Amino acid sequence: MLAGALLLLMPALAVLQFRWVGQLSDAERERMERNVVVAASQFQETFDRQLRVAFIDLAMPPGIMRSTAWDRYAIERYDQWMGNAAHPQLISNIFLVSASPDHLSVELRRWSASQRTFTETEWPAGLESWRGSFEDDLRDFNAGRPDRRGRYRSDSLLVAAIRPLNLNPRAAGGEPQTIQPVFGYTILELDHAYVRDQLLPELTDRHFTHSDADSYLVSVVVADDPGRVIYQSHPNAPLDPEQAAATQPLFSDPRFGPQRPVRDDGREPPAGSPDAGGPRRVGDDSRWLLLAQHQMGSLDAAVAGVRSRNLATSFGVLILLTVSIGLLTVTSRRAQRLAQQQMEFVAGVSHELRTPVAVIKSAAENLSQGVVGNTERVKRYGLMIEGEARRLAEMVERVLQYAGIESGLGYGAKLPLAPAGIINGAVDSARPLLGPERLHVERDIPETLPPVIGDEAALRSVVQNLVANAVKYGGPDRWVGIRAEHVKESRRSEVRISVSDHGSGIPAAELPHIFEPFYRGGDALARQIHGNGLGLSLVKRIVTAHGGRVSVSTRAGAGSSFTITLPAAEPNSSAAVAPDIRATVHP
Repeated sequence: MLAGALLLLMPALAVLQFRWVGQLSDAERERMERNVVVAASQFQETFDRQLRVAFIDLAMPPGIMRSTAWDRYAIERYDQWMGNAAHPQLISNIFLVSASPDHLSVELRRWSASQRTFTETEWPAGLESWRGSFEDDLRDFNAGRPDRRGRYRSDSLLVAAIRPLNLNPRAAGGEPQTIQPVFGYTILELDHAYVRDQLLPELTDRHFTHSDADSYLVSVVVADDPGRVIYQSHPNAPLDPEQAAATQPLFSDPRFGPQRPVRDDGREPPAGSPDAGGPRRVGDDSRWLLLAQHQMGSLDAAVAGVRSRNLATSFGVLILLTVSIGLLTVTSRRAQRLAQQQMEFVAGVSHELRTPVAVIKSAAENLSQGVVGNTERVKRYGLMIEGEARRLAEMVERVLQYAGIESGLGYGAKLPLAPAGIINGAVDSARPLLGPERLHVERDIPETLPPVIGDEAALRSVVQNLVANAVKYGGPDRWVGIRAEHVKESRRSEVRISVSDHGSGIPAAELPHIFEPFYRGGDALARQIHGNGLGLSLVKRIVTAHGGRVSVSTRAGAGSSFTITLPAAEPNSSAAVAPDIRATVHP
């Protein structure tokens, strides 16, 4: 009842499990989206902070520009940057754009770390295209017109305008304060190789190290041309921008251009001051883009994969639980059947024991009290007592043998044994137990059979059990056929012994159970055949313990044949071989 109720609850539990997995998948998607967006945002903030530090520390202050005191720049700017920056190799070149002495053209200088000064240099290709714009700015500067803003944009340059700020238009005495204007630009060039091989991989490891970090492809591309890849975490797995789970602008701080002023000391004006300019808009002028894509192609595919695994695991657990309940039910029924068979065994053994004991007791009392005086009758009483004593001994022997096997006790020493000797000994031992009626035993045992390795008493009891069963359940002619042969299968040398009868056969429904302990077929119960249901169980256990196997073939109305197959001994083993017996014996 309980197992049935649990099985009925399984479909409802499966539905609830399916819904729970769906909710879990939705929560997993939200978690993955949140994690990758946070990781990308932290990546962008860390990267842009490195650029801001370089921008602030290396931008040329108006005061130094005005006095051309390059030694001050070396001490106050360059040395500070090299000593404090986490990635000083980030900047490969520092350029300075200034007005010529006649203020009619612009000049370019490059910072020399070895000479600790700015030296005049030719315009490189990356800056040559901006030269005309710088000269336009110089003319606007000379004419007192506002600077053009936001024109200088590159994926490898930071441009800082050099402009003084009049933060205090009037001095303490109320007199206007005069500030000499300065024209110029500081240009910082990034080291692309260092950024690609050192900085970006380090930031990827730092910010994409959560539990599913290895599931993401990280790429940095040029914002204006996504086909130009700056960095790729998995070079052999190209990223599809349309499938990116997170897109974050890099290199997008508005300060990385000429549009924002700096004070005379190189610092930015306080927010809200007249010279601070408008609000910053990060991302509008981004030069690079950070892309993060799941390795499975998209978050939907990743979540679907997680959902499939969760469903497989959940339903696997349910199936395992269902199978366990089924096995528990089957085991319980088998245990009940075994308990019932054991009760029947106890009852049967009690009856089997009482019968020979009662016969022996009655015959012994008659003999002791002199009731039987005739010599012929005394002999008959003696044979009766002897037969019942053998029957009682055989019954006790089977019970003890079964108990020994169940307790794990082994057999005696295994020696090379002649199959003919085992068969003949088993037939001789079985005769007294089968009554005085005529018995027909037909044997076919070649003399060339190889010996088998085993315990002689155990193997003899196997054949004896089969012979006894053939007589009990055979036909009225009490015929038993014993055949032995040498076979080779799969390069194994084996001896096969078959015991047949002329009985009515074994019903198909009983075949799966005949080797179970305490089991007795319906025919045995109906005909009240003596037995305890242990014989065939002992046969199978003994043969299996010797490395062999047992099988049965039966046909309704044509009898049954039990076959045991035992491994043959090695050719160098020695054992006595009985002579060839191919005759019908009539005792």
